[in-house]
Amino acid sequence: MWLPGFFQRQIQTPPPGTSVHCARRFYENLVPNFTIYDVECPDHSFRKFTDDGQYLISFSRNLLDLIVYRPTWLSYSYKEEDYHLPSRAKRFDSFFTQLYCVSLASSNEVICKDFFLYVNTNQFGLFATSTSQIHDAPAIGGAIQGVPSIERITFHLLRLEDGVILDEKVFYNDFINLAHNMGVFLYDDLLAVVSLRYQTIYILQIRESGNLVDVRAIGAFCREDDELFLNSNSQCMAVADNSKLHQSSGNHVDIAVHSNQLNSDNSFLSGIKQCLLSFIFQGIWSEETDKFQRVQCLKKKFYFHFQDYVDLIIWKVQFLDRHHLLIKFGSVDGGVRLFMLSTTRIMSKV
Repeated sequence: MWLPGFFQRQIQTPPPGTSVHCARRFYENLVPNFTIYDVECPDHSFRKFTDDGQYLISFSRNLLDLIVYRPTWLSYSYKEEDYHLPSRAKRFDSFFTQLYCVSLASSNEVICKDFFLYVNTNQFGLFATSTSQIHDAPAIGGAIQGVPSIERITFHLLRLEDGVILDEKVFYNDFINLAHNMGVFLYDDLLAVVSLRYQTIYILQIRESGNLVDVRAIGAFCREDDELFLNSNSQCMAVADNSKLHQSSGNHVDIAVHSNQLNSDNSFLSGIKQCLLSFIFQGIWSEETDKFQRVQCLKKKFYFHFQDYVDLIIWKVQFLDRHHLLIKFGSVDGGVRLFMLSTTRIMSKV
């Protein structure tokens, strides 16, 4: 722990009966020039200071409680080489004041000590708790094979001034990479959360009132009306197929079974993967003007690697601005064998 040299102000006072110009001099910057070792610190897991330096974030050793401190800043000062400080200077509470201790984790959850995001404008803190990972979880409901599952992941939005929990957002049977904030990105009041297990990007907005509001979900569907369009089209196709089957057979049980088989076999690539493949195809298509060369180029650069493109998964996202995301794709095993970066327009009204 270091102690800065305290600023000094020097005033020149003129002798009585004389008129002399008065000048004030003071230090504009405080430079660390002394270190205190072996400070008695609480047995906590210290995370970091907030970006504005107003709060020190720490967690209890059992990862159940959040403890927040506020620096008291300049507690001791000295002049020149006078380093004689009292014994109290080696105590943690000489430099930090505990504001509160809040219990975040409940049931069988623990705090993710490597995750913390700070909303500087409102002095909100975003924390995460989760249950343990299930590495051999079955890939059901559109989940990616080989990606582990976490039964419950909870994001807690907390007002750092007084420790009040303002809102929570829960994800069930999912996997979000919380280590070093890899799976979550904050831009102003917008939050992007990447579900590795279900390949979905959840866009949330942090309101000034302290609410976490769902804005968009990008993955299986990209545009707001994609799901409605596909469902309507699927129903029309089912009605047409049922009509044809009804004309050729009077067995209604067979019709129902066949219709269910059609719906179960009618699997599409996700909307974001469709956009990626279309972008790659159009880019290769535009490289050649000759039809024969264009077909050969598509065979070598697109169709030959088609399955590699299909197998790509979303690993990380980052906001470029309020309307665009930078998305990193990679292989399931996390290798760098093949990856691509893509930008996607996500919002128009937020």
